[in-house]
Amino acid sequence: MDVAFYIRLTSVNFYQDIDFEKLQTMQVPLLWVCRVFRSVVYSRFFSCYRLRFDIFEGKAVGRPLLLPPCLNKLDSPFHLLAKEVLILISPSTVYSGKALTALSQEPFTGCSLPLVRTLEVRFVSDEESTDVIADTEANTQAFVQRIRQLLPKLTLLRLVGGHSSRERIRETGSNFDSLVTQLIQAVSQVELASSVGQFFRFQQVDTIRDLTHLNCRFELNGDQAIQLIRLNAPTLQSLSIAARSGYDPSGIIQGADGGFIEYPRLHSLTFGLMTGGAVPRQYRFHGAVPFPNLRRLICGIHYPFGDDLALFQGNATTLEVLQLTLTRELAAALLRQRVFTPTSHPKFQCAMVRPIPGMIPINYADDPETIQLMLDIAPNAAVRRICNWNFNQLAPPVLSLFGKHVCLQALDLPDLRLSIWDAMTLIRSLPLLSDFHSKAPTLSPLPAGVSRRKLAVHACSNYSPHGSRFRFWHIRDDDVGHLRDSVKPFLLLALAFSGFDRVIVPSHRRDVFLTSVEKAIDMAEFKQHAPSLRRLLRGGQEI
Repeated sequence: MDVAFYIRLTSVNFYQDIDFEKLQTMQVPLLWVCRVFRSVVYSRFFSCYRLRFDIFEGKAVGRPLLLPPCLNKLDSPFHLLAKEVLILISPSTVYSGKALTALSQEPFTGCSLPLVRTLEVRFVSDEESTDVIADTEANTQAFVQRIRQLLPKLTLLRLVGGHSSRERIRETGSNFDSLVTQLIQAVSQVELASSVGQFFRFQQVDTIRDLTHLNCRFELNGDQAIQLIRLNAPTLQSLSIAARSGYDPSGIIQGADGGFIEYPRLHSLTFGLMTGGAVPRQYRFHGAVPFPNLRRLICGIHYPFGDDLALFQGNATTLEVLQLTLTRELAAALLRQRVFTPTSHPKFQCAMVRPIPGMIPINYADDPETIQLMLDIAPNAAVRRICNWNFNQLAPPVLSLFGKHVCLQALDLPDLRLSIWDAMTLIRSLPLLSDFHSKAPTLSPLPAGVSRRKLAVHACSNYSPHGSRFRFWHIRDDDVGHLRDSVKPFLLLALAFSGFDRVIVPSHRRDVFLTSVEKAIDMAEFKQHAPSLRRLLRGGQEI
């Protein structure tokens, strides 16, 4: 029997086209049906496999997202495919034992979700009293143990606290700290949102070991958070750290004995938002390589510690992915420390340089550091992607340098990420670029016989995750409105897609799009390309 016949996906509400109840009455191995169902829709409808449990007043309501009511039972085989669980819970229900009672009753009795590896606990507020409960610690331990039974393969824990729950969490103090600590001890990967990190006091930090992934956003208790990172240095493979004020990220490598702490397995390091009054401690470890296997380095917005990036000079032969959000000060510090040179990082596969909007000056002569840094990073041997952010905010000199490296040195880039907005801005800026090139003779000239406009548009067309030309172009709804006034740049881009098959346009904006294209095709410069442009419809149909 062809079970796939009953799985008919014809709309976003795909489950309305499947007779689940009929399938359950047939002599068909339901788990096999689930696997087929999952293989068809999992990649597109991920939320089907995310279960949500609301635990309030001693009751637990489990419900899947986007699944029909007939499957709203934990013993349904479709729930066995769940990959992620979201629990909404108030801390007081844990302390009082009500949460444990809820998870010990039907439909949770004897149930487990064997494929779930991610648990998100979202703390919410309620009207429960936060008075001291005699059995708080015992109830907390039993609750965590029940979670382990329900989710035997759990590896990633994500803790989030809503704004309405902050005061309640603050009142519970050490009880909340114990709850979070025990939840963390049950997993190897942890993500702490700032709304939780500011109330989690890390009082039992010495008991948290063997973490492989840690995403820690803290506002208070920064020293304890850094201690947690240091304690897990031998096992951490991925680390993301962010703080709003007062902490120096280089402290994660400062040992108690004055030496440095090594992270032998760390391959991904992210510094997030680091702002407001942070004063670098200026640790210096000459010749030290604290991250010997680091492959991915991301420095987020307002990362102020340019001098400390010299610590990554020892990773010149390992670093593959770099993402920097530049300020003038950071660019100057990187040049001063000679962290990046045109030949320093031969294994680069992706270099993303993102200037902060408004931070790049218009006058080229005013900011030679930023310009030179881009010149140093871009030519590294194996760079495959230069991803720029917000071309509209870039000054012509910086835009010109990106155009120079993308067009002249990396014309065969398999992945150049430019949105249609960015591409249009680039095309509109070509006269400015021409003017800038005429005033900067030190930049490499364009190849003979290739116009700047054609070359820039050709480079813009080179986006594809598979290393080949575009096959489909999905036009977003807001892009269509923009095209009505800028259809000429759009057609220039369209002509550059040599392997282009079709354009997919939102149906409710289709008339606007077609009208704009028809008017533009009548322009003299597009008439010779009219047959090609008229095939830019869904399925290659002519306009």
